Amino acid sequence: MRASSAAWLQALEFSAMNLNLTVLMYHYVRDAGDAAEAGSGIRGMSKQKFCAQVDTIARTYEMVSWKDVREAVLEKKPLPERACLLTFDDGVCDHYWNVFPELARRKLSGLFFALARAEDANLPLPFKLHFLIARLGLENLRAEIWNRLNEAQRAIYRDAEARYRLRGKAETDVVKGIFQRDLADAVNPLLSELIAQHIGSEQELARQLFLNDAQIKEMRAGGMHFGGHSATHPWFDFISPAQRADEIRASREGLTRVEQPPFAFAYPYGGLADDAPQLFQQNHFCAAFTTRASVTHADPFYIGRFDGEEWQ
Repeated sequence: MRASSAAWLQALEFSAMNLNLTVLMYHYVRDAGDAAEAGSGIRGMSKQKFCAQVDTIARTYEMVSWKDVREAVLEKKPLPERACLLTFDDGVCDHYWNVFPELARRKLSGLFFALARAEDANLPLPFKLHFLIARLGLENLRAEIWNRLNEAQRAIYRDAEARYRLRGKAETDVVKGIFQRDLADAVNPLLSELIAQHIGSEQELARQLFLNDAQIKEMRAGGMHFGGHSATHPWFDFISPAQRADEIRASREGLTRVEQPPFAFAYPYGGLADDAPQLFQQNHFCAAFTTRASVTHADPFYIGRFDGEEWQ
């Protein structure tokens, strides 16, 4: 399904007025002690709740695949009146063990936004936080990091903390937001130190957490589709244009092994940047998904999604 950039742009401009689609997003789908949770303590949506929700959705919506949505975007093909697409972020092993078999059993297809990473790579920053919060607890982790910050970094922490509290964010979101955004460069190596101290090999944790190439190929052969989600999972509004270009380019290069362009992308954390649509087009992406809830989509590079764990 190759086309020139000009042809893609023409199709995208048309679809901007016509895309009506309910998109659900999921992350961890796991139960304590199963192959995905593996004793990590990282919680997720239970498999029973996920399956029950999918069954309810399938009774009330017309389930579509990424192929259907791509054709709606590029070829002006209409979607069903109550179209629904299931999407899954981060490319974690939950999607192989607990999601893929259930979708295949129901003859459904999901769109999986996996990180572009080598199988021997370490954990991206947010996943270090997941493991450490599960092991140490939020306050203990905060104290461990605080004790390792210098005075300038502590000043940045205090300023960011005040700003996030004014927005009414929950305590977990405040701490994670500071570490993921305002102090990401300083905190990232400290988190690796704490993982080595309190848990073990970061590389082994990453190997167990994320989908491997064989699993991705099996899922793709089983009717699932894959999209890009960056390489390191940064906030797009907190990195430079050059870094955004690198993250999107890495996703494109990773996807060429399993998908035909044009591709789909999901913004990490839902963080947006004005230059992202142009970068997507330059790298053979025709759609990008946010975390903003919406059914009617005015721009194919800002397709909204509902959080599956909060869906009623």
